[in-house]
Amino acid sequence: MRPTLFPIRRPRVGISVSASALSLVALRRPWFRRPIVKQVLERPLPSGLLKVSATEPHITDLDAFAQELRALTEGLSERTIALSVPNRAMHMGVFAFDRFPDDPEERAGLIKWRFREDLNLTIGDARVMMQIFPAGTRTQVLAVAVRQTILDQYEDVCARAGLIPVSMGFSHLQLIGLYRRLMKGARRLCVMHWAGDEFMLLLFDQGQPVFLRTRSMTGGTQDLRRELVGTLQYMADQATTSHETGESSFPLYLIGSQSNASITQLLGGEATVKVPGPQGGWQIEVVPLGWDSLPAHLNNQTGSLNGLSAMAAVVG
Repeated sequence: MRPTLFPIRRPRVGISVSASALSLVALRRPWFRRPIVKQVLERPLPSGLLKVSATEPHITDLDAFAQELRALTEGLSERTIALSVPNRAMHMGVFAFDRFPDDPEERAGLIKWRFREDLNLTIGDARVMMQIFPAGTRTQVLAVAVRQTILDQYEDVCARAGLIPVSMGFSHLQLIGLYRRLMKGARRLCVMHWAGDEFMLLLFDQGQPVFLRTRSMTGGTQDLRRELVGTLQYMADQATTSHETGESSFPLYLIGSQSNASITQLLGGEATVKVPGPQGGWQIEVVPLGWDSLPAHLNNQTGSLNGLSAMAAVVG
């Protein structure tokens, strides 16, 4: 079965893959009631079993990886899963178009061309997935490109483990879906997904994505505030005239594995970040989102960020 973005049957098990571990979240879906967390598990992966790349297949030993999946899911009767694969497997971009075609093949070709022209990325046989945001005479597109050989390998290893991945995605976007009901901004808001040694920051203006930046963090958690301030300053410097006008104060939702209090502490105990710029710059309120931000029926504060990604995969 080819995994899709919109599965016909909603799975009750989410599995998230990182370079060092597998995480699983199992839900109960009672009739006419909200889903309830049944189980949260995490299993370390042997060193070297997974080598994450945007260009090459990740799994160095398919049989060994399948055995890890079988051990993780032992005792579960549910075999259909929602899978979250490492974010570094894909390329992500935000593109603006004066005219965007209706034909799917023409759209995919145009997005691949923009990846090459705007981001200097040649993605070849990559599978392109996109979310389209019409805006009057213009169209904003949030696009993801991932090589089909990478997706095929994950589908293959799931089949070896007796699992059926009915959906497959990436935590950067799945976590936005998980928390979207909590994100409120009159016109403009930011979302930052921080995963230890990397982060993604996405700016929405009037509900449309207008700025994206992804970066690796070599200094770890101690550099979180410095990287955040630097990225916000870069965003302010790159802002177009149309985006500079409007709200000077807006929220930034920071998704991480720590508690909300711990994230605030890592930011130096301050909940507001000031960014110099035109017309007085921006004043940004940082709103942490983690396990303790979820509603009670989904909350499991002992989970990791990888487990949170598994939650996002199965709930979103």
